Amino acid sequence: MSFTGCKAALYIHIPFCAVKCDYCDFYSVSDLGHVGDVLENISRQLDSLMSKYGVSSFSSVYIGGGTPGIVPPDKMAGLLEKVRVLGGGILPVEVTMECNPRNISDRNLETWISGGINRISLGVQSFQDTFLQMAGRRSSRKAVLSALDTLDKYRDRLNLSLDLIQGLPGMTSEDQIADLKEAVSWKPDHLSWYSLILEPDTPLYDDWDRRSGGISADDEEVWQKGCRLLSENGYKRYEISNFCLPGRESVHNSAYWKMRPYMGCGPAGVSMLRDNSGLISRFRTKPDVNSFGRGELLYDEVEELSPEDFLKDYLLMGLRIADGISRKEFREIFSMTPEDLLPASSARWRERGCLNSDDASFRCSEKGMDLLNSILIDFFDEIESSEVPVTLNWPLSGASD
Repeated sequence: MSFTGCKAALYIHIPFCAVKCDYCDFYSVSDLGHVGDVLENISRQLDSLMSKYGVSSFSSVYIGGGTPGIVPPDKMAGLLEKVRVLGGGILPVEVTMECNPRNISDRNLETWISGGINRISLGVQSFQDTFLQMAGRRSSRKAVLSALDTLDKYRDRLNLSLDLIQGLPGMTSEDQIADLKEAVSWKPDHLSWYSLILEPDTPLYDDWDRRSGGISADDEEVWQKGCRLLSENGYKRYEISNFCLPGRESVHNSAYWKMRPYMGCGPAGVSMLRDNSGLISRFRTKPDVNSFGRGELLYDEVEELSPEDFLKDYLLMGLRIADGISRKEFREIFSMTPEDLLPASSARWRERGCLNSDDASFRCSEKGMDLLNSILIDFFDEIESSEVPVTLNWPLSGASD
């Protein structure tokens, strides 16, 4: 079986930061001496993975990090030109770059836009200096507002997504809603509102008790109030933590949630692709700028996905989004319906008002999205005890959105 002509979502990891935030456990380094070598070998890795896995074009490009904006803008434009050439001479409809507020300037934006960037994901996290400082973030209210003022001039050429973190140390419920209201006032196309996750071995994890001051906001109450606020302002909750104006869903993130093929380049970039033998693999580029900069394209955390593994991940990701899982695609991939594979558990959760399935989709209700972990545990238990064989036809041709 040949998978030549596969379309994949492309993630490029730029593993450089001037200073690492105290809550972050993503791979990054502060030594910028390897930037040129890393960019050069990202281009080599693109060639290598496309050739091995039959990838001929990209459904989206997302440049993350780290701090991609720390790379000289002309070098970023050069990398995008390589992506354009390898992708058949065109860039996809969505090309996103993550930015810190301090990276935003007229000069940078003009070069990025000329190079193909058409979507900026701005890491705001909070509009309040107290909580930025408590989180060990190298930013400020002044820097955030200055970046938004500058970006406002380019909104006819750029889509804008804002990232906020719910529950930074010391935040009250009122503080969290105040951040959300200020974000909405800028009318971004897209807004990600994530709950803070304390990652072990990060400075914030080790110093949480002191920095939080014993303040613990009622997350559920804040969440419900925030969701109502966003809905009243025209934002649809299309994924558990992601909201957008009509038609402004993230194409790239949707590829992950819909389990499309994706390719991750750069140290710590993760891929999920299928080779000509039919084997589906998920693997990470070794998170080491030294070896990568020398041209050693090494991989770790390599996982071969069985049909059952893939099914679990398909449910895990697909039920995160409000539109849920396409019944047509599910049947094409697994040769049966969700109810065929999950007769008992799907019936239980439907009776509890947590599933809103119809002829087009298998999806969670609003209540179900908030109970998704419990639903998945039940689904996985039934899959593991079932004698129904799981077959797999993936990727589907034409499934690229």
